[in-house]
Amino acid sequence: MSDEPVISVQNVSKAYRIWVSPAARLTAPMQESLAKVLPGPASRWLKSGSTRSYRDFWALKDVTFELSKGEAFGIIGRNGSGKSTLLQIIAGTLQPTVGRITVNGRVAALLELGSGFNPEFTGRENVYLNAAVLGLSRQQVDERFDAIAAFADIGDFIEQPVKIYSSGMVVRLAFAVCAHVDADILIIDEALAVGDARFQLKCARTIDRFIENGRTLLFVSHDLNSVKRLCNRAALLDGGRILYQGRPNTVANLYSKLMASNDGARAIEEDIRHLNANPPGEESPARDSTAIAPASTSNQTTASSVELAVLQARLAALQGQLEAIAAAARPDLRASALLESERAGRQPAAGEYSYGGDLGKIVHRSMRGEDGAEKTVFTTGEAVEVRLRVHAREDLTDPIYAMTIKSRQGQEVYGTNSLYGKQPAPAIKSDDEAEVVFRFPLNLVAGEYFLSLGWTKFVGDELLVIHRRYDTIKFTVLGIDRAFGIAHLPTTIEVTPQSPRPA
Repeated sequence: MSDEPVISVQNVSKAYRIWVSPAARLTAPMQESLAKVLPGPASRWLKSGSTRSYRDFWALKDVTFELSKGEAFGIIGRNGSGKSTLLQIIAGTLQPTVGRITVNGRVAALLELGSGFNPEFTGRENVYLNAAVLGLSRQQVDERFDAIAAFADIGDFIEQPVKIYSSGMVVRLAFAVCAHVDADILIIDEALAVGDARFQLKCARTIDRFIENGRTLLFVSHDLNSVKRLCNRAALLDGGRILYQGRPNTVANLYSKLMASNDGARAIEEDIRHLNANPPGEESPARDSTAIAPASTSNQTTASSVELAVLQARLAALQGQLEAIAAAARPDLRASALLESERAGRQPAAGEYSYGGDLGKIVHRSMRGEDGAEKTVFTTGEAVEVRLRVHAREDLTDPIYAMTIKSRQGQEVYGTNSLYGKQPAPAIKSDDEAEVVFRFPLNLVAGEYFLSLGWTKFVGDELLVIHRRYDTIKFTVLGIDRAFGIAHLPTTIEVTPQSPRPA
């Protein structure tokens, strides 16, 4: 990555003026103008009347961050936290009230649904209009139009006015334009959520290629898995302020606690102070570039370099799996010492993140293998037990016990709970304890994973968190073959010779 930031946001704030009445929009400017020319008391009276006509709502407050070339940066936050306002300022469609924005490179932005499109124009006309705004000449659009139309895949509707399009069709066309303008920076604001599954896969492949080619991504979404998969850094935005920047998985954990609490940002203040005072020792993990393989298109000038990058990533993944297999076959003294420590149950994950605990606590948790011993190193397909012991501090009816497994990148691999599994748990009285056991085959390929546990219940329609322990156990899976990906699906490959067909 280059040392020069591609995007620099320095102390940016944005205020919207909210008027007490429609008439105040007219009278207040007149009062301010008269106050400049009238003397003493009259001027002060007019200024006072003007300021009482409105109040300023600060959508953003002193936001600062920088992005380098090749970074993928996610922004997570509740509705109304200022995410869209920030992206619009970076894209240049809004101006900040205070602060400075520097953007080096061509920006392609997929913001609000249909933004930049004229509903009276046809899809074809909007392609040319939108691409021109992004800096392409008519000749360049002519050369790329067929590829854009093929990517959007809306058929003859491209010759119809955009006002008759469905929301999915609008997003298809808008993303197709963004994907073919050779932008240095791609900004996406939740827009892909309305697309169908096939189109979302196509978009994910395009974004993968975009990042692999060293471009910069600024991504806003409520889909935490997408943020963790695509981004190597993230920020939590709330009330117009950035509360924390760091690893996507850590930011997602903070956001989950924020959403589960009625105390707002106060609920995570102590966690943020701890994170700032004790930053994680491990650098942000690289995004999982092998999660979705790039697709080929008819207009792919950089196909060779993309394929090479993907092959290199896959070779690196395969090499890691082979090393894990070799380590399992030839355990050395260090590995033996590690296994002894793990079997004693003395190696919880250093990065555990927990909250709740007032109504009850998860007081102990462990993972056990086929031999019944506590450990954190397993073999693909091994029968595993996850055990937790809980202690109630109040009478709790209809408790829900949950378990989630995440990859090293923070991607949720598998999750279940007693409610979804249709295995309801009995009530537990105050000061009583209970043991909960999850049993399953560990059908994961070689790699490092994290276990998260939760204890919750519903009060009416509201989910109440009793206690959650995220990333509470780090465990390793040793592969039994050269399979790659995440899930291990034992496969039988059968080949049957066939007689040649008669000519």
